Amino acid sequence: MDKTAIPFDFDATFGQLAEPFMLIASSSKVLALNLAAARLFKLSHEEVIGQYWAGLDGQLTLIGWRKEVQKLLADGLLRYHTDILTADELLRPVKVEITQAGTDVFLLNLKDQLDRVIDEADLELLSKKGEVGFWTYNRVDDQLYLSPHLRKITNLHEGGGALEITRFLEEKLLPSDWKRLRKKIKWLLAEQNSFNELIHFEDDNGSQNLRFFAHSTGNDLHVTRLFGMIRQQNDVIGTDDQDAVSGELAAFSIDQAQELIFWTRPDGTVSYANQMVLDVLGFSREEIVGKPAQVFNSNFTEEVKDAWWRLLRKEKFDRSLWKLEAKDGSIVEIDASVNYLRFGEEEFSCGFCRNVTGVLQEERRQLLTEFTVDNSRDMIIWTRSNGHIHFANTTFLERTGYPATEVIDADAKVFFPHLTGDYRKKVWARLRSGEALENEVALVTSTGEQVMVASRTEYLSFEGEEFTCVYLRDLTKKKKRDLQLLLSREALDMSVDCVLWLDAAFKVHYVNSTLLELVGQKGIDVKGKSYGKLLPQLDRKVIEEEGVMDVRVTAPDNTEHWLNLNIIKVSQGREHFYMITGRDITAIADRKDELEAANLEISQLSSRLKEENTSLREQVSINYNINNIITVSPKYQKVLKQVGQVADVDTTVLITGETGTGKELLAQAIHQLSERADEPLIKVNCAALPENLIESELFGHEKGAFTGAYARKRGRFEMAHKGTLFLDEVGELPLELQSKLLRVLQEDEFERLGGTETINVDVRLIAATNRNLQKMVQKGTFRADLYYRLNVFPIVNLPLRERPEDIPVLVDHFTHKFARRQRKNITKINSQDLKALKRYSFPGNIRELENLIERAVVLNQTEVLSIPLEANNKWMETGKKAFLSFEEAQRQHIIKALRKTDGRVTGPHGAGVLLGLNDRTLVSKMRKLDIRKVEYLIN
Repeated sequence: MDKTAIPFDFDATFGQLAEPFMLIASSSKVLALNLAAARLFKLSHEEVIGQYWAGLDGQLTLIGWRKEVQKLLADGLLRYHTDILTADELLRPVKVEITQAGTDVFLLNLKDQLDRVIDEADLELLSKKGEVGFWTYNRVDDQLYLSPHLRKITNLHEGGGALEITRFLEEKLLPSDWKRLRKKIKWLLAEQNSFNELIHFEDDNGSQNLRFFAHSTGNDLHVTRLFGMIRQQNDVIGTDDQDAVSGELAAFSIDQAQELIFWTRPDGTVSYANQMVLDVLGFSREEIVGKPAQVFNSNFTEEVKDAWWRLLRKEKFDRSLWKLEAKDGSIVEIDASVNYLRFGEEEFSCGFCRNVTGVLQEERRQLLTEFTVDNSRDMIIWTRSNGHIHFANTTFLERTGYPATEVIDADAKVFFPHLTGDYRKKVWARLRSGEALENEVALVTSTGEQVMVASRTEYLSFEGEEFTCVYLRDLTKKKKRDLQLLLSREALDMSVDCVLWLDAAFKVHYVNSTLLELVGQKGIDVKGKSYGKLLPQLDRKVIEEEGVMDVRVTAPDNTEHWLNLNIIKVSQGREHFYMITGRDITAIADRKDELEAANLEISQLSSRLKEENTSLREQVSINYNINNIITVSPKYQKVLKQVGQVADVDTTVLITGETGTGKELLAQAIHQLSERADEPLIKVNCAALPENLIESELFGHEKGAFTGAYARKRGRFEMAHKGTLFLDEVGELPLELQSKLLRVLQEDEFERLGGTETINVDVRLIAATNRNLQKMVQKGTFRADLYYRLNVFPIVNLPLRERPEDIPVLVDHFTHKFARRQRKNITKINSQDLKALKRYSFPGNIRELENLIERAVVLNQTEVLSIPLEANNKWMETGKKAFLSFEEAQRQHIIKALRKTDGRVTGPHGAGVLLGLNDRTLVSKMRKLDIRKVEYLIN
């Protein structure tokens, strides 16, 4: 819709108003808006024009907009709250009021809710807290406001942006307070919440304690605003009493101490916690002081508390390790030194606690290391220079079967018979030089069994003493695995397939006997050499891509063999190999030309089918579109509502109605509104196909299924897989095919004509007819079970005479359509002709109206369209039968006779006998009167 479609001068009416207004089309496209509305989006006027309200409204979709339009048209006014998307991708809360400003045009009034809510929040805070400094931050518009009283408290001058004020506060606060306050503000910007903190503020006038309150609100996606207040909380500072000042300094020192300091009462509540407690545990002072210690120590139950206080009263001092739970769920371990204090009748515990989380973690790491060594899969022993064992891990004890008492300080020779005196001297000399020794040795167990182990010995010096650290791995399983590998290698050599292994440099690592015999080579001559000596035709690029390749090999007897090679890359640690297996396909290669020819034919047929399918989908997309349905009729809105209800489900739909009412457009609308919209909509006109071709057209056929079937053809059901199949004039479907159609609807499967393969399809079916299927069922010309299967969701398409209010808009649509096509300038339609059209009954419905307007545009020579109705005068009075001419009466009488005989023209049961006419005479009259088959086969 362009500017000319706006029914009034929007800029002159709303352009200078401070209230935001917008004008949008029924498609939700923005036609106009004033500057106040553009500022809400933080965009220029030009950037908003042309966008869609369904996209600017953060909670609205295009489908949702269509539903809202229906409500608006019914009620005349639409109000709702939503969030609009700004240029920096933030959501601004607004109230929307929409009214209709003309045909397909709507006026929107937007009310910014952010400013209104902030004002109310500020007033509420002031009323509750009294005279305090308050502040607000509008995140959407990046606006920070500080009240005069707040500026007075902080000695902050007027002006200054958010960044300047932030830097000012950072200079005036203690580093720990600033770090804590900055973290909490970031938290509020991330989620809706609130907090209050006590901060120490320093300025030119001295020190003061300030209570800082903050709260954040927003929508489901992000925070839109922050607000809060600041008030002074100075109980001592400012007095002239030196003792009071000293007390304040002492309190400040305790509060800023690096240890965690708690005061608790016998009832388990916390009476004081210093700032370090708050920093380490992540709680605010209000979340701890006055609350049970179980807030951060879930193990401090009533029983534990009572027992602990009894001990503290008796001993006056306690030192214990405690595990505390921080607010984020992490565990903090403390070493607490607690003193018992009594002031009159009041008892307190005063705890000075050291955070030992890191120390205990290091101790646990040491224990974990010892556990790891003890439970290693390898046996580990330490021996001294005298050959005696100093340490043996649990794995060694379990494998040998000895207890630790018989191993520690025992001579290692008991377990390793090869350890002679000379051997030990040589080993120690090599170890002291920095060499690590590896070999296989026999380990003697407690049962006398000798177990072969892989040994690695290293030299260690610990606390001035020399040791050997020996790692031992049981080779029993390895020996078995080596035997299996040997057997596997023998199997590879005996395999009928050729096997070749290449290393990362494409050198021969292994080749089996089958390949060596085929090429007439010896393993010693090719191992470590390039693969080209064995398979000169093998392409290195195919190897790198792990591909498949056929190569020709000439045997020593000069016979040629074809090998089909498959390459796989195998990694073992950091080493990479290529495994190539080859199978002799000489017999298959002899048929290669035949197979390639067949493959070429299949490829050509596949390409042809894809082109036909693409062409068909493009044609469907061009010829039909849901927007082609034009109506203002309330009656027809009910029909479209049915379309919307059934579109999202896969229910079968039966559309009935007279010829020319647009049944196909309704089918297209159902398809486009469904989840299958991206898949094809395939149309079949059952009345336009000869009976002997309908089955082939619907279900396809195999090559040779009948005379002229030179290639396999896919049917319309296959083409509509995952999409929608539209069967137009389904009443014309031959009776013998109705059972096959019923099977597809029930089982989602069928066979092609002349084929045996069962094909499964996922198709949504929409059928249409202008015949009375119920009467056809009674006459036995249409299957009852198929009728009930099709009639799951019936939609009756209204004839044009039942929706006369649509005639003017349809006339306007067709006039513009044909005027553009014929390059004529038509600006008006003759009002008398338009009134006459409204009285006309249109037996041919919309199709007749379209043809009538096209003929009128062709004949018209002025800017005012005249619509000649002389040829249609016999239908001018709606609901009244016109007096027929003799020729027309003959024509209608013959059609009735043909319908009575179910379309049979000749023969003993034909219409000629019924009319008392010779068969040849009847056929001649039908040709003269232009009686078509479709007129008497449709009830």
